[in-house]
Amino acid sequence: MAVIRHRFELRQGAPVTTFSEVLSVHLLRAFLTLLVLICLGINSICPPALAQASQSARPKLVLLIVADHFSYNYLSRYQDKLSSGGLRYLMEHGANYTNCRLSYATSQNACGQAAISTGANPWLSGIVADEWYVPKKNRVMSATADDTYHLVGASGQGASSMRLVGTTIGDQMKLATNGRSKVVACSLRDTSALMLAGVLANGAFWFDRTTGNFVTSSQYSVDLPAWAKAFNDQRYADKYNGKPWQRSLPETEYGASTRDDYPYEKAEAGWSKTFPHTISGQGEAFYNAFAMTPWANQMTCDFAKEAIEKEFLGQHNEPDMLCLSLAAGDHLTQSFGPYSQEAEDLVLKMDQSLASLFQLVDQRVGLNNTLIVFTAAHGTMPIPEFLKERRMNTGKIDPKTFKTLLDSALDSQIAPDDWIDEFSPPNVYLKLETLEKQKVRQADVEAVAAKLAKTIAGVGDVLCRHQLILNQVQSGGNAEAQRRSYYWNRSGELLIYPKPGYVFASETAGTGSGSPFAYDTQVPLILCGTSIRAGRFTQTVSPIDIAPTVTSILGIEAPSLCEGSGLSDAIGQVMGPPRPRTSAASAAPAAPVAQ
Repeated sequence: MAVIRHRFELRQGAPVTTFSEVLSVHLLRAFLTLLVLICLGINSICPPALAQASQSARPKLVLLIVADHFSYNYLSRYQDKLSSGGLRYLMEHGANYTNCRLSYATSQNACGQAAISTGANPWLSGIVADEWYVPKKNRVMSATADDTYHLVGASGQGASSMRLVGTTIGDQMKLATNGRSKVVACSLRDTSALMLAGVLANGAFWFDRTTGNFVTSSQYSVDLPAWAKAFNDQRYADKYNGKPWQRSLPETEYGASTRDDYPYEKAEAGWSKTFPHTISGQGEAFYNAFAMTPWANQMTCDFAKEAIEKEFLGQHNEPDMLCLSLAAGDHLTQSFGPYSQEAEDLVLKMDQSLASLFQLVDQRVGLNNTLIVFTAAHGTMPIPEFLKERRMNTGKIDPKTFKTLLDSALDSQIAPDDWIDEFSPPNVYLKLETLEKQKVRQADVEAVAAKLAKTIAGVGDVLCRHQLILNQVQSGGNAEAQRRSYYWNRSGELLIYPKPGYVFASETAGTGSGSPFAYDTQVPLILCGTSIRAGRFTQTVSPIDIAPTVTSILGIEAPSLCEGSGLSDAIGQVMGPPRPRTSAASAAPAAPVAQ
């Protein structure tokens, strides 16, 4: 408008005498009137959700809950058994997106947590898998392994969030408030806590399997806060040593799951294959087993409650954030499968733990003052033997066997040598020293290796590094999702994905994840609380849409590499949903609910 005025405005007070001057004035008025009408029209056409969100009260607390190995169909399969104060409360009073799909192909935990917190796919966040091969170290390292930091509260491999490229939701909250917002993350796994927390968080805490304590990284603090030490002093996990895990309901109520003695479940060492499961032992072996039980999720929720109480989260002038990753389903689902009674009971008990957490949030902050986001890092494939019984094409590809077969095939095709440094699904890392010694072009070896890999049973799509860098990946299918999974100096020379129904897993494992198919990539997404319009939404969305939605509601900048789009159709309710009713049926007891 300033430019328009500069070009057309008559000098103030100058007489308008000529016909041309009169015509100019009328044309100018008509033009300005039309421009105003156009602007008003645009405002009426565009969704007003983001504007409404900025005008309404911001949430005092953002509660981000991420489940691991949580298939979308858990919500529909178990809905009738969920408590009115837990997951069903979110489904009934929140914006429930029924078609939320990962927008990348490598459906692993670290990738999922990073996508949720940054709004970016792996090709930008740099988190290409749970772990990848690092040539300088000559070993496979986890996404959070970092020798420049040390554990606080235990000894062992240092960890940090520094491999995560770009900022997180929590980082943006800290930047926007000059550090006044508090951001805390907690999980059973270091990867989950660190990927959700980002760099600027007040703390990221996770369960250490050697000590049975919650620990953190020196990236955040030189010492644990007093409340975390007090929590550790309770020896929470040790209370369940020798205690049997019983079903929540009679066995006849588990009709959505396989029979308890299903023969293809792969029970971990020290586990029985049927209920009740009594976890006992000493040290790391016991804590690893404990981390697969509902008690571990409950412990994480109770630790989160302590953070709310002692850090006064949601009780400051600026909004705070609590990131909660419930990861007991990780190894449990890989062992027993997503259709097991163990998986079902884990969800039912997690639901009760969340109901208890929501009650505390309502008491301390108010659910109407809280924005709750519930989603999952990824789903999981059914046990292959389960699918085979139903006459489906399925199978397991043992990663070690695959590496040996591909290496041998390259020996036969090119020359006998050591061609592969490492295979950490989906990444194949070629031994570049061998290529140099054999005087062969890398692109040629990649092409030969890709062709040979496709001959191995169960292998589906194979992508070469030079194809990805030169953007020569064919369109269609899962090609775009696979391209978004490649990060130039962390991914391998080949990306290998299985066919539908196949999984990279050893014969001693039950199942796994990591594919671009719906059983791995369709996850729940529910937003509930401040500024959220309740409803059921069927359009395709992605977990990368969470970050821009939350930051829009908060009125702050999205994370630096955010690719997602704000879910504007869910924004628009100034007041939050009604509080869950407290009754004998819906209230979660204060005492541990897992049996």
